[in-house]
Amino acid sequence: MINIFKLLKDIISPKKCYSCNIEWFFLCKKCALKLRNFWEKCFVCKRKSLNYLIHKVCLTNIYYDKVLILTHYNNKIIKKLIRNWKYSNKKDIFEDFWDYLWELLLNNIDINDSSEYILISSPMYFYKKMLRGYNQADILAKKVSLKTWLKYEKNLIKKIKNTVSQATLSKKGRENNLKWLFKVNKRQIKNIKWKKIVIIDDIITTWSTLNEISKELKINWAIEVIWLVIASD
Repeated sequence: MINIFKLLKDIISPKKCYSCNIEWFFLCKKCALKLRNFWEKCFVCKRKSLNYLIHKVCLTNIYYDKVLILTHYNNKIIKKLIRNWKYSNKKDIFEDFWDYLWELLLNNIDINDSSEYILISSPMYFYKKMLRGYNQADILAKKVSLKTWLKYEKNLIKKIKNTVSQATLSKKGRENNLKWLFKVNKRQIKNIKWKKIVIIDDIITTWSTLNEISKELKINWAIEVIWLVIASD
């Protein structure tokens, strides 16, 4: 069904690419290809790895299996786009990114049986979500689910308390800050067993959050954890 209000809005005040100013996109495909420069590598050691898989030698105390990243957050265009949709309520910016995300996912996993996979979003503490009005990762996950036909499970894992910013802490402090911070919803534990879990987020800056969420999923019998992210440092 066509959203008349949205159509009129695009006609009266069309989107413009943040990079080249072409209309109808916040980030057009041509510019997205130029910025899609996070090459296939292991997220732990940063060395080349096919399909972003974590090297076996890097898996000591690591619970995620691969991290698919679209681009670098230090690019000024990407940084501006992400800040505007997170803090200026410009949700339309999401529309361009979920197309790029589902393509990245399908290019780097083998989906012989979609029932093997579950798609979830990175959890946000409920009070923070209430203040912002939405969790951007939820929006991305729902749209990627529609594009890939992978089942989206809402509220499968939750963040049980608020924390101080990771950026202000040492490596050890970051680990302690996030320890046992995430919990699987008990009612949905059966949905995790023997599944490959794809977690969607907009930006990641450290491995600590990824690892703690992945650990909780693996404890509850997920067989593989894959992160799908727009940007990282």
